[in-house]
Amino acid sequence: MRIAIAQLNYKIGDFSGNYAKIETVVKENAKNADLIIFSELSLSGYYPKDLIESKGFIESQNQFLTKIQQLTAQFNTSLVVGFIDKNKGKGKPFHNSLCLISKGLLSYTYHKRLLPVYNIFDEARHFAPGNTPGIYEFEGVNIGFLICEDGWAGLDNYLYECDPVNDFANKNIDLIVCINGSPSNIGKQAERIEHFCAIAKKCHSPLVFTNQVGGNDDIVFDGSSFLVDQNGLLVGCAKSFEEDISIFSLENSTVISTLFPYQQMSNAELFYYQTILGLKDYIQKCGFKKVVIGVSGGIDSALTLALAVLAIGSENVVALAMPSRYSSSGSINDAKALCDNLSVKMIIVSIEEEFSLAIEQFKQSFGETPSNLTEQNIQARLRGRILMEYSNQTGALVLSTGNKSELSVGYTTLYGDMTGGFNVIGDLYKTEVYELALYFNQKHPDKSIPKAIITKAPSAELAPNQKDSDSLPEYEVLDPILKLYIEGDLLPFDELEKYQRQVLSLPADLIAQVHRLVDAAEFKRRQGAPIVRVQRRAFGHGRQLPIAAVYPKVPPLT
Repeated sequence: MRIAIAQLNYKIGDFSGNYAKIETVVKENAKNADLIIFSELSLSGYYPKDLIESKGFIESQNQFLTKIQQLTAQFNTSLVVGFIDKNKGKGKPFHNSLCLISKGLLSYTYHKRLLPVYNIFDEARHFAPGNTPGIYEFEGVNIGFLICEDGWAGLDNYLYECDPVNDFANKNIDLIVCINGSPSNIGKQAERIEHFCAIAKKCHSPLVFTNQVGGNDDIVFDGSSFLVDQNGLLVGCAKSFEEDISIFSLENSTVISTLFPYQQMSNAELFYYQTILGLKDYIQKCGFKKVVIGVSGGIDSALTLALAVLAIGSENVVALAMPSRYSSSGSINDAKALCDNLSVKMIIVSIEEEFSLAIEQFKQSFGETPSNLTEQNIQARLRGRILMEYSNQTGALVLSTGNKSELSVGYTTLYGDMTGGFNVIGDLYKTEVYELALYFNQKHPDKSIPKAIITKAPSAELAPNQKDSDSLPEYEVLDPILKLYIEGDLLPFDELEKYQRQVLSLPADLIAQVHRLVDAAEFKRRQGAPIVRVQRRAFGHGRQLPIAAVYPKVPPLT
C-alpha cells in the first residue's frame, strides 16, 4: 500500500480554501498513493474555538465533506480527513473526529477520546470524548487510529482514565495513523519523536504522525510530520515550517520511505523559522498588506524589522523613527544603517515639539510638573499615537516590539510601546532576542543588523543617560529567574537544573522582587497585542491568571 502524508497550511473557517488545498493534493497524488492522510480538523483548521458554534459553520463544513467524498470517487482514491462531527449522545454537541473516505464512501469515523484542557488547549469546551477504540481494517491493513492527544496519555496518564494506545495491544495492528494539530514550541519536535517512537515500539507497529503547518493567531504549527517503523526507529521526517507531501510504502508491516532524515533545530533556528512563519501567516490570513514599525536604534525594533522583511518583503515594511531630546544621534544613525541594510523606507518624525507642548499642558492642567515616570510615558504614548495614525492612513499593521522579559516585569508602557496589532518577538526573552539577532546575521550577512545595535547597552532613551539596568537586573540575571517562575514546571530536567544553578546564588529579595513585578504586570499583558508563541508556556491562553488577586509567595530555592 502506498500512503501519502499531506502536511498543509489551513486557514480557520475557510472551508473553500482548505478544500481547494485538499483537492490539489488529491489531483496531484491520487495515482501515486492508495491512501492520503490529512491532519486534525483539516477542513476547519485547528482550532476554531467558539466559531464552531456559529450558525452555518458545521453545515458549511459538511457541504465540503460531501465534495471530498465526490472527489475520492472521481479519482478512485481514499483519504483520512479530520473534521467536526455532531454528537448524537449526551454531552457537548460535537466530536473532534476523523473519517476514512474511500472511493466516494464514508467508510469509517473515529471520535477523539482524550480532550486536552491545559496550557493553550480547551477542547472540552466544545467536544465530547469518544469512547470506542480506533481500529479499522482497510484493504487488508489493520489500522489503529489516534487523534493527537490520544497518543499522549502514556506520558501524563494521571490526566485521563484510559490510554487509547493500550487498545492496540494484541490486536495485530499493521499501521498506527495519528493525525495532529500539534503546535510548535521549544523542544517539541524532539519530544514528539521520542514519545511516538516508544508507542510504535510498544505496539510493534509502524506509525505515521501527520501534522499541519502554519500560523493561526498566536500559535504556529511546524509540520515536521514523521514516520516510525515497527521497531520504534525513526524512518524520516517531512519538512519543517512549510507545506509538504511525503509518500511511503507499507509492505507486510514494513515501511519503505524517502522522507528526510531528522535534523534537530537549535533554539535560535527554531525561533527564526517560527517567528517568520507566524508573522507571515498572521498578516496574510488577516488581510493586511504592509506593516509599520517604530524603530529606535535598539535591538528589539531592529530584530522585529528584520523578521518582517523576511516575512513579507522590504517593499511592504515601513520604519518610523521618532526621536526626542533624549534620543542619541548614534541611535538614529544605527536605525538608518539598519534600514539601509534591509532596503526599508525610514521616515523620521520628531516628537520633541509635541513633547514640550505636552509637558506645558500638563503643568497648566494639573498645577504641577510631571514626574520622571510620567515624562517617560508621555514620550512612549506620543510614539504610539503616531504609529496608529500612520496605520489609519495607510492600512499598515503596527508591529509592537516588546520582548518577553519586558512584558514579564511590566517594563513597558500601555498605549505607548505596547501599541500594535501583533508582536513577533513577545515570547522571546531578551537574551534570546540577542541570540536570534546573531543567528539572523549569520544567515543574512547582506541584510545584517548593525553590530552597534547588538553591542550597545539596552536603553529606552526616555530619560538622560538611561539604561534598562537602572530599573532591572541585567538580563543575563533576570531571564533565568523569569524562566523558572513562568515555565519551571514545564522545563526538561537539564534546563531546570541549569536555571536553578544560575538563580541559587542570587539574593532572595531580588528573586522575590522579580516575582512581584511579574504578578503586578498581569493587567498590562492582558491588554497587549497577540504574540508568536515559541516557549513551552506563553502569555495569553497558555498562562491564564486573574488580575485582581493575591499571588502566593514562591519559596526560595535551597
